[in-house]
Amino acid sequence: MTRLLEVLVALAIVFVLAIVFAIALPSQGHVERSVTVSSPARQIFDVVDGFHTFPSWTSLTGYDSRVQMAYEGPAMGAGAKVSWNSANETIGNGSLTVAANPPAEQDKSVTWDVQNTWRGTNKRFTFTIDPSENGKTSKVTMAYDVDFGWNLLARVSGLYLQGDPATQMAFQLSRLQNMLATFPTVDYKDQDIQIQDVAPVPVLFVSTTAKRTLDDVADATNKAMDQINAVIKKDKLTATGPRRTITTNWGDENYDFDIAVPVDRADDQVADPVKAGTGYGGKALVTSFTGSAAQLPLMRLMLKAYAYTHGYQFDESTEGNGRFFDEKTTTDPNAGDDQQSFSVFLPILGQ
Repeated sequence: MTRLLEVLVALAIVFVLAIVFAIALPSQGHVERSVTVSSPARQIFDVVDGFHTFPSWTSLTGYDSRVQMAYEGPAMGAGAKVSWNSANETIGNGSLTVAANPPAEQDKSVTWDVQNTWRGTNKRFTFTIDPSENGKTSKVTMAYDVDFGWNLLARVSGLYLQGDPATQMAFQLSRLQNMLATFPTVDYKDQDIQIQDVAPVPVLFVSTTAKRTLDDVADATNKAMDQINAVIKKDKLTATGPRRTITTNWGDENYDFDIAVPVDRADDQVADPVKAGTGYGGKALVTSFTGSAAQLPLMRLMLKAYAYTHGYQFDESTEGNGRFFDEKTTTDPNAGDDQQSFSVFLPILGQ
Protein backbone atom coordinates (compact mmCIF):
# COMPACT_ATOMS: atom_id res chain seq x y z
CA MET A 1 0.00 0.00 0.00
CA THR A 2 2.84 2.37 0.86
CA ARG A 3 4.46 1.70 -2.52
CA LEU A 4 1.14 2.42 -4.30
CA LEU A 5 0.75 5.71 -2.44
CA GLU A 6 4.28 6.67 -3.42
CA VAL A 7 3.49 5.97 -7.07
CA LEU A 8 0.28 7.99 -6.91
CA VAL A 9 2.05 10.90 -5.21
CA ALA A 10 4.80 10.80 -7.85
CA LEU A 11 2.23 10.81 -10.65
CA ALA A 12 0.42 13.72 -8.99
CA ILE A 13 3.67 15.65 -8.72
CA VAL A 14 4.46 14.96 -12.37
CA PHE A 15 0.96 16.05 -13.35
CA VAL A 16 1.24 19.26 -11.33
CA LEU A 17 4.66 19.99 -12.79
CA ALA A 18 3.29 19.38 -16.29
CA ILE A 19 0.45 21.82 -15.60
CA VAL A 20 2.88 24.40 -14.22
CA PHE A 21 5.15 23.88 -17.23
CA ALA A 22 2.24 24.31 -19.67
CA ILE A 23 1.05 27.45 -17.85
CA ALA A 24 4.56 28.86 -18.05
CA LEU A 25 4.62 28.41 -21.83
CA PRO A 26 3.78 31.41 -24.05
CA SER A 27 0.10 31.99 -24.79
CA GLN A 28 1.01 32.98 -28.34
CA GLY A 29 3.12 31.38 -31.04
CA HIS A 30 5.19 32.90 -33.83
CA VAL A 31 7.40 31.41 -36.52
CA GLU A 32 8.66 32.81 -39.81
CA ARG A 33 10.64 31.89 -42.89
CA SER A 34 12.11 34.09 -45.64
CA VAL A 35 13.24 33.85 -49.24
CA THR A 36 14.83 36.32 -51.67
CA VAL A 37 13.31 36.78 -55.11
CA SER A 38 14.31 38.84 -58.15
CA SER A 39 10.85 40.32 -58.66
CA PRO A 40 9.37 43.82 -58.26
CA ALA A 41 7.41 44.34 -55.05
CA ARG A 42 4.16 44.92 -56.98
CA GLN A 43 4.36 41.51 -58.64
CA ILE A 44 4.87 39.79 -55.28
CA PHE A 45 2.07 41.78 -53.66
CA ASP A 46 -0.39 40.97 -56.44
CA VAL A 47 0.36 37.26 -56.09
CA VAL A 48 -0.26 37.11 -52.32
CA ASP A 49 -3.16 39.60 -52.25
CA GLY A 50 -5.43 36.87 -53.60
CA PHE A 51 -5.46 33.24 -54.61
CA HIS A 52 -5.52 33.50 -58.42
CA THR A 53 -2.09 31.82 -58.67
CA PHE A 54 -2.30 29.81 -55.43
CA PRO A 55 -2.56 26.33 -57.04
CA SER A 56 0.82 26.92 -58.71
CA TRP A 57 2.75 27.46 -55.47
CA THR A 58 0.74 26.20 -52.53
CA SER A 59 2.21 23.52 -50.29
CA LEU A 60 -1.18 21.78 -50.25
CA THR A 61 -0.60 20.07 -53.59
CA GLY A 62 2.79 18.93 -52.37
CA TYR A 63 1.05 16.89 -49.67
CA ASP A 64 -1.98 15.84 -51.71
CA SER A 65 -2.08 16.17 -55.49
CA ARG A 66 -5.84 15.49 -55.36
CA VAL A 67 -6.68 18.25 -52.91
CA GLN A 68 -9.90 20.04 -53.87
CA MET A 69 -9.91 23.83 -53.78
CA ALA A 70 -12.81 26.28 -54.09
CA TYR A 71 -12.83 30.06 -54.27
CA GLU A 72 -15.14 32.70 -52.82
CA GLY A 73 -15.31 36.46 -52.63
CA PRO A 74 -13.35 38.92 -54.75
CA ALA A 75 -10.39 37.83 -56.82
CA MET A 76 -8.07 40.09 -54.83
CA GLY A 77 -8.03 42.05 -51.63
CA ALA A 78 -9.90 41.68 -48.34
CA GLY A 79 -12.40 38.84 -48.47
CA ALA A 80 -10.70 36.80 -51.19
CA LYS A 81 -10.92 33.22 -49.96
CA VAL A 82 -9.77 29.73 -50.87
CA SER A 83 -11.09 26.60 -49.15
CA TRP A 84 -9.69 23.09 -49.47
CA ASN A 85 -10.68 19.53 -48.72
CA SER A 86 -8.18 16.71 -48.46
CA ALA A 87 -8.06 13.13 -47.19
CA ASN A 88 -4.46 13.74 -46.17
CA GLU A 89 -4.45 14.27 -42.38
CA THR A 90 -1.44 16.57 -42.59
CA ILE A 91 -3.46 19.28 -44.31
CA GLY A 92 -7.05 18.10 -43.70
CA ASN A 93 -9.72 20.70 -44.49
CA GLY A 94 -9.45 24.44 -44.09
CA SER A 95 -9.50 27.87 -45.64
CA LEU A 96 -7.42 31.00 -46.13
CA THR A 97 -8.91 34.48 -46.39
CA VAL A 98 -7.20 37.76 -47.19
CA ALA A 99 -7.74 39.68 -43.96
CA ALA A 100 -9.47 43.02 -43.63
CA ASN A 101 -7.80 43.55 -40.25
CA PRO A 102 -4.96 44.26 -40.39
CA PRO A 103 -5.48 45.73 -43.84
CA ALA A 104 -2.96 45.03 -46.59
CA GLU A 105 -0.28 47.65 -47.21
CA GLN A 106 0.29 48.17 -50.90
CA ASP A 107 3.51 46.46 -52.01
CA LYS A 108 4.50 45.88 -48.37
CA SER A 109 2.38 43.31 -46.54
CA VAL A 110 -0.67 41.05 -46.74
CA THR A 111 -2.26 38.99 -43.96
CA TRP A 112 -4.26 35.79 -44.41
CA ASP A 113 -6.71 34.51 -41.80
CA VAL A 114 -6.22 30.75 -41.33
CA GLN A 115 -8.90 28.18 -40.55
CA ASN A 116 -7.55 24.62 -40.28
CA THR A 117 -6.90 21.76 -37.85
CA TRP A 118 -3.91 23.36 -36.13
CA ARG A 119 -4.54 24.17 -32.48
CA GLY A 120 -5.20 27.72 -31.36
CA THR A 121 -7.30 30.71 -32.42
CA ASN A 122 -6.68 33.89 -34.41
CA LYS A 123 -4.37 31.95 -36.69
CA ARG A 124 -2.85 34.02 -39.49
CA PHE A 125 -0.12 34.12 -42.08
CA THR A 126 1.53 37.45 -42.83
CA PHE A 127 3.62 38.15 -45.91
CA THR A 128 6.09 41.02 -45.65
CA ILE A 129 7.85 42.36 -48.74
CA ASP A 130 11.17 44.13 -48.22
CA PRO A 131 12.87 45.37 -51.42
CA SER A 132 16.65 45.64 -51.37
CA GLU A 133 18.34 49.03 -51.61
CA ASN A 134 19.40 48.39 -55.20
CA GLY A 135 15.81 47.48 -56.10
CA LYS A 136 16.87 44.31 -57.91
CA THR A 137 15.67 41.80 -55.32
CA SER A 138 13.04 41.58 -52.60
CA LYS A 139 13.03 39.64 -49.36
CA VAL A 140 9.70 37.90 -48.80
CA THR A 141 8.99 36.83 -45.22
CA MET A 142 6.08 34.55 -44.37
CA ALA A 143 5.15 34.55 -40.69
CA TYR A 144 2.64 32.40 -38.79
CA ASP A 145 1.00 33.72 -35.62
CA VAL A 146 -1.48 31.99 -33.31
CA ASP A 147 -3.17 32.58 -29.97
CA PHE A 148 -3.28 29.61 -27.56
CA GLY A 149 -5.04 31.32 -24.64
CA TRP A 150 -5.53 28.96 -21.69
CA ASN A 151 -5.65 25.88 -23.89
CA LEU A 152 -2.68 24.12 -22.29
CA LEU A 153 -2.49 21.41 -24.97
CA ALA A 154 -2.36 24.15 -27.57
CA ARG A 155 0.45 25.85 -25.65
CA VAL A 156 2.42 22.61 -25.65
CA SER A 157 1.72 22.21 -29.40
CA GLY A 158 3.30 25.62 -29.83
CA LEU A 159 6.63 24.02 -29.05
CA TYR A 160 6.37 22.34 -32.44
CA LEU A 161 5.67 25.38 -34.65
CA GLN A 162 9.13 24.81 -36.08
CA GLY A 163 7.72 21.52 -37.35
CA ASP A 164 4.62 21.40 -39.53
CA PRO A 165 3.75 25.11 -39.97
CA ALA A 166 7.36 26.08 -40.60
CA THR A 167 7.89 23.16 -42.98
CA GLN A 168 4.85 24.09 -45.04
CA MET A 169 5.90 27.75 -45.08
CA ALA A 170 9.42 26.96 -46.30
CA PHE A 171 8.05 24.66 -48.99
CA GLN A 172 5.52 27.26 -50.05
CA LEU A 173 8.08 30.07 -50.25
CA SER A 174 10.38 27.89 -52.33
CA ARG A 175 7.60 27.21 -54.82
CA LEU A 176 6.67 30.91 -54.82
CA GLN A 177 10.28 31.79 -55.59
CA ASN A 178 10.37 29.31 -58.48
CA MET A 179 7.08 30.57 -59.92
CA LEU A 180 8.08 34.23 -59.77
CA ALA A 181 11.34 33.39 -61.53
CA THR A 182 9.31 32.48 -64.64
CA PHE A 183 7.59 35.89 -64.80
CA PRO A 184 9.06 38.81 -66.80
CA THR A 185 11.04 41.00 -64.41
CA VAL A 186 9.25 44.25 -65.20
CA ASP A 187 7.55 46.65 -62.82
CA TYR A 188 4.06 47.58 -64.00
CA LYS A 189 3.00 49.48 -60.86
CA ASP A 190 2.94 52.85 -62.63
CA GLN A 191 1.17 51.54 -65.73
CA ASP A 192 -2.63 51.64 -65.91
CA ILE A 193 -3.81 48.17 -66.99
CA GLN A 194 -7.48 47.36 -67.48
CA ILE A 195 -9.70 44.57 -68.80
CA GLN A 196 -11.60 45.59 -71.91
CA ASP A 197 -14.19 43.97 -74.15
CA VAL A 198 -12.96 43.91 -77.75
CA ALA A 199 -15.56 43.50 -80.48
CA PRO A 200 -14.71 41.17 -83.39
CA VAL A 201 -14.55 43.12 -86.64
CA PRO A 202 -13.72 42.35 -90.27
CA VAL A 203 -10.09 43.12 -91.07
CA LEU A 204 -7.73 43.15 -93.99
CA PHE A 205 -4.21 42.11 -93.04
CA VAL A 206 -0.75 41.41 -94.40
CA SER A 207 1.76 39.08 -92.73
CA THR A 208 5.28 40.43 -92.86
CA THR A 209 8.69 40.35 -91.18
CA ALA A 210 11.47 42.85 -90.56
CA LYS A 211 14.77 43.28 -88.77
CA ARG A 212 14.31 44.39 -85.17
CA THR A 213 14.98 48.05 -85.82
CA LEU A 214 12.49 50.90 -85.81
CA ASP A 215 13.33 51.86 -89.39
CA ASP A 216 12.99 48.32 -90.75
CA VAL A 217 9.72 47.72 -88.89
CA ALA A 218 8.40 51.09 -90.14
CA ASP A 219 9.34 50.25 -93.74
CA ALA A 220 7.62 46.86 -93.57
CA THR A 221 4.58 48.46 -91.93
CA ASN A 222 4.32 51.18 -94.58
CA LYS A 223 4.61 48.63 -97.38
CA ALA A 224 1.84 46.50 -95.84
CA MET A 225 -0.36 49.56 -95.34
CA ASP A 226 0.10 50.57 -98.99
CA GLN A 227 -1.05 47.09 -100.04
CA ILE A 228 -4.07 47.16 -97.72
CA ASN A 229 -5.06 50.71 -98.70
CA ALA A 230 -4.93 49.73 -102.35
CA VAL A 231 -7.49 46.99 -101.70
CA ILE A 232 -9.64 49.35 -99.63
CA LYS A 233 -9.67 51.83 -102.51
CA LYS A 234 -10.27 49.22 -105.22
CA ASP A 235 -13.12 47.49 -103.38
CA LYS A 236 -14.59 50.76 -102.07
CA LEU A 237 -14.25 49.74 -98.43
CA THR A 238 -14.14 51.97 -95.36
CA ALA A 239 -11.56 51.68 -92.60
CA THR A 240 -13.47 51.52 -89.30
CA GLY A 241 -10.63 51.67 -86.80
CA PRO A 242 -6.93 52.39 -86.28
CA ARG A 243 -4.17 50.26 -87.72
CA ARG A 244 -3.30 47.15 -85.76
CA THR A 245 0.09 45.51 -85.42
CA ILE A 246 -0.33 41.87 -84.37
CA THR A 247 2.81 40.27 -82.93
CA THR A 248 3.68 36.76 -84.08
CA ASN A 249 7.28 36.51 -82.90
CA TRP A 250 9.62 39.09 -81.37
CA GLY A 251 12.81 37.20 -82.14
CA ASP A 252 16.45 37.91 -81.39
CA GLU A 253 17.01 39.44 -84.83
CA ASN A 254 13.69 39.53 -86.68
CA TYR A 255 10.17 40.64 -85.86
CA ASP A 256 7.32 38.65 -87.42
CA PHE A 257 3.99 40.42 -87.36
CA ASP A 258 0.73 41.18 -89.16
CA ILE A 259 -0.49 44.61 -90.12
CA ALA A 260 -4.29 44.74 -90.00
CA VAL A 261 -6.91 47.38 -90.69
CA PRO A 262 -10.54 47.02 -89.48
CA VAL A 263 -12.99 47.57 -92.36
CA ASP A 264 -16.75 47.74 -92.82
CA ARG A 265 -16.71 44.47 -94.74
CA ALA A 266 -14.04 42.02 -95.84
CA ASP A 267 -14.09 40.30 -99.23
CA ASP A 268 -12.75 36.76 -99.10
CA GLN A 269 -11.62 37.13 -102.72
CA VAL A 270 -8.79 39.55 -101.98
CA ALA A 271 -5.46 38.53 -103.48
CA ASP A 272 -2.19 37.81 -101.69
CA PRO A 273 -0.40 39.29 -99.88
CA VAL A 274 -3.57 40.93 -98.52
CA LYS A 275 -5.91 38.57 -96.67
CA ALA A 276 -9.36 38.99 -95.18
CA GLY A 277 -10.32 37.80 -91.73
CA THR A 278 -11.91 38.68 -88.40
CA GLY A 279 -10.05 40.50 -85.68
CA TYR A 280 -9.95 39.25 -82.11
CA GLY A 281 -13.19 39.44 -80.16
CA GLY A 282 -13.41 38.95 -76.39
CA LYS A 283 -11.72 40.08 -73.17
CA ALA A 284 -8.26 41.60 -73.29
CA LEU A 285 -5.84 43.29 -70.94
CA VAL A 286 -5.10 46.73 -72.33
CA THR A 287 -2.74 49.57 -71.53
CA SER A 288 -2.04 52.83 -73.32
CA PHE A 289 0.94 55.14 -73.57
CA THR A 290 2.36 58.03 -75.54
CA GLY A 291 5.99 57.80 -76.59
CA SER A 292 8.18 55.95 -79.04
CA ALA A 293 7.23 52.69 -80.74
CA ALA A 294 10.43 51.36 -79.17
CA GLN A 295 8.45 51.07 -75.91
CA LEU A 296 5.98 48.55 -77.37
CA PRO A 297 7.99 45.41 -76.43
CA LEU A 298 8.19 46.63 -72.82
CA MET A 299 4.44 47.22 -72.73
CA ARG A 300 3.87 43.67 -73.97
CA LEU A 301 6.10 42.33 -71.20
CA MET A 302 4.16 44.37 -68.63
CA LEU A 303 0.86 42.93 -69.82
CA LYS A 304 2.34 39.44 -69.76
CA ALA A 305 3.66 39.87 -66.20
CA TYR A 306 0.32 41.34 -65.08
CA ALA A 307 -1.54 38.38 -66.59
CA TYR A 308 0.73 35.93 -64.75
CA THR A 309 0.46 37.59 -61.34
CA HIS A 310 -3.32 37.93 -61.62
CA GLY A 311 -3.88 34.40 -62.87
CA TYR A 312 -5.21 35.35 -66.31
CA GLN A 313 -4.78 32.69 -68.97
CA PHE A 314 -3.71 33.65 -72.48
CA ASP A 315 -2.62 31.92 -75.67
CA GLU A 316 1.17 31.69 -75.79
CA SER A 317 1.26 29.78 -79.07
CA THR A 318 1.86 32.96 -81.18
CA GLU A 319 -0.82 31.77 -83.57
CA GLY A 320 -4.37 32.81 -84.33
CA ASN A 321 -6.31 35.61 -82.70
CA GLY A 322 -4.80 35.20 -79.23
CA ARG A 323 -1.67 37.18 -80.05
CA PHE A 324 -0.63 40.55 -78.66
CA PHE A 325 -1.75 43.44 -80.78
CA ASP A 326 -1.42 47.18 -80.60
CA GLU A 327 -3.32 50.04 -82.18
CA LYS A 328 -1.71 53.29 -83.19
CA THR A 329 -4.11 55.95 -81.91
CA THR A 330 -2.12 59.10 -82.69
CA THR A 331 -4.41 61.86 -83.95
CA ASP A 332 -1.82 64.61 -84.48
CA PRO A 333 -0.25 64.19 -87.94
CA ASN A 334 2.69 66.35 -86.82
CA ALA A 335 3.50 64.30 -83.71
CA GLY A 336 7.16 63.34 -83.46
CA ASP A 337 8.46 59.78 -83.30
CA ASP A 338 8.57 59.97 -79.50
CA GLN A 339 5.05 61.41 -79.24
CA GLN A 340 3.07 58.62 -80.85
CA SER A 341 0.08 57.18 -79.01
CA PHE A 342 -0.62 53.45 -78.75
CA SER A 343 -2.99 51.05 -77.04
CA VAL A 344 -1.55 47.57 -76.42
CA PHE A 345 -3.78 44.49 -76.00
CA LEU A 346 -3.27 40.98 -74.65
CA PRO A 347 -6.27 38.72 -75.30
CA ILE A 348 -7.15 36.60 -72.25
CA LEU A 349 -9.04 33.33 -72.05
CA GLY A 350 -11.98 32.17 -70.00
CA GLN A 351 -13.11 35.55 -68.72
